[in-house]
Amino acid sequence: MKNNYLFTILISLLFLSSVYSQSISEPGKLGLGFASSYPGYGLSAKYNFTETHAGQVIIGGASYGFGTSSLAISARYLYNFKTGGSKLIYKPYVYGQAGYFSVKVEYFGVSESYNTVSFGFGGGIELTIDEFVEGLAFNVELGYIGGSFDNGVGGFAGFAYGVGIHYYFDI
Repeated sequence: MKNNYLFTILISLLFLSSVYSQSISEPGKLGLGFASSYPGYGLSAKYNFTETHAGQVIIGGASYGFGTSSLAISARYLYNFKTGGSKLIYKPYVYGQAGYFSVKVEYFGVSESYNTVSFGFGGGIELTIDEFVEGLAFNVELGYIGGSFDNGVGGFAGFAYGVGIHYYFDI
């Protein structure tokens, strides 16, 4: 449901302004915000090393259902394609990701913990409208993620869909 609202807002903004800034791809920009790429979500930091190469770290939790608590830490390498657009600036990208997930499950007063290292890849698009709020960018993405929990629980693999919002500034 959140994805539908975000998509509607982004399409609406497309028709409201004319933008000529390419600031989201400038080297040395740091973007701080929130990212959600199922099953993980959390606080996010993106840094543009060059116009093409960037890194991202996401620290937060994961959605494993009722009665669980979790920690998720992911690091990504992002390869950015050429930024384009005049009314709505867009930057397509692909990513490779490695992460650590820790889940604590509680059943009738008994708790068990499980850990995994995960790997993933995917792609997305980051969008900004400088005349709306300069430095603010939104992203949507689709990827694939997998991992294997310890203690014989088994593994997981599947599509990861996500959204994010970051505010970029020079450091």
